[in-house]
Amino acid sequence: HARLRPLLRNSEDWDAEAWGAPISAAHLGYAVSSFSARLLKHMKTLGADYNDEEYNSFMAVWRYSGYLMGIPETILFRDADEALKLYDVGQMCEPDSPIESVVMAHSLVNSAPLIAGMTNPEDRRRLAKYVYRIARSLIGREAAESLMFPPLSSFGVVGWFRLQQRYGHILSKLSPGRRQDSNFARFTSLLDTSLFDEEGIRHTLPDHVYAEESAKW
Repeated sequence: HARLRPLLRNSEDWDAEAWGAPISAAHLGYAVSSFSARLLKHMKTLGADYNDEEYNSFMAVWRYSGYLMGIPETILFRDADEALKLYDVGQMCEPDSPIESVVMAHSLVNSAPLIAGMTNPEDRRRLAKYVYRIARSLIGREAAESLMFPPLSSFGVVGWFRLQQRYGHILSKLSPGRRQDSNFARFTSLLDTSLFDEEGIRHTLPDHVYAEESAKW
């Protein structure tokens, strides 16, 4: 965010007089509320299990990250309940999803099969459809329609996901080497992929506001 601010501010396309500072503290406060308490809420819905210490530690890391990013304490959450309230306020202030948000959301969903290493087109379509259904269930009908998600039924998808999670946990104990070949297994493999970068964290950053004009980073 610190790198993107000057790139946006110095861009001819950014009207600072009309729009103010790019990536404002208010937007960052909304973001850290989303990535902390809101994320934990969704993970709990999907069956994640964590104790109070783990929960509070996760929230503390995000609060400290927000503090380091310069979010004033007046709009920086103090606990999970406050973070969820700030998220709700942010949602009321946000406009309807512009086409850029729609494109980004669909790109993220459709990149899931690629990240999971799938090559068969039909398998890719099935996993993307599965991700759409889970996302619909988590974010709700109104948000899903705003992002132009396909009109898929999300009824029972989270309950089925949690059931498969328990089954997979038991199966891994009984037969550690056995691999589940299902949308659930592929979906959870995406979470494993996102945990770390095998090559280490590279602190390279973009040097242009437009990705196609930025040097490789």
